[in-house]
Amino acid sequence: MKRSLFIALVLIIVFNLSAHAFETSLLDMRKKISTESTAIKPLLANSKDLLLVSSMWDTCIIAVSQLDAYFHMVGIFNAIKEDSSKPEAIAYLIRWLNEIKKNNVVNIKSLKGVTYPAGPDTKKHMDILINYFSECNVIIDAELKKLSGLRDWTKR
Repeated sequence: MKRSLFIALVLIIVFNLSAHAFETSLLDMRKKISTESTAIKPLLANSKDLLLVSSMWDTCIIAVSQLDAYFHMVGIFNAIKEDSSKPEAIAYLIRWLNEIKKNNVVNIKSLKGVTYPAGPDTKKHMDILINYFSECNVIIDAELKKLSGLRDWTKR
């Protein structure tokens, strides 16, 4: 019985969520953050703000990894072809997105909390990252609404 419920969830996600997740702006946001990490990396060689720049680069890599993990989880559901659903799996995706969102909030607070005057290049990238993490949270909120609707639908 549990297996059939899980399989039904997978099918629902395959037809509703997984196709949607890869078409949303979450993938675009992942590309933006990845591109920003590439732009930040050269600053590691000659910046006076080495610790801050290193931290910013690390944050980009972690954010990209978290989004990749989300896409892989959705892909797992896409790969299974059965007629059952399991609200617990949707709840797991919801929890994962909420964790990404929490990390983004911490990143934003950390970047805004820098008290010493950063160099102009560092400051420019800080502002870009604050914007990207804020934008990512708005996109995650939209994804969470869709997942919550799907979760509620599977509980019927």
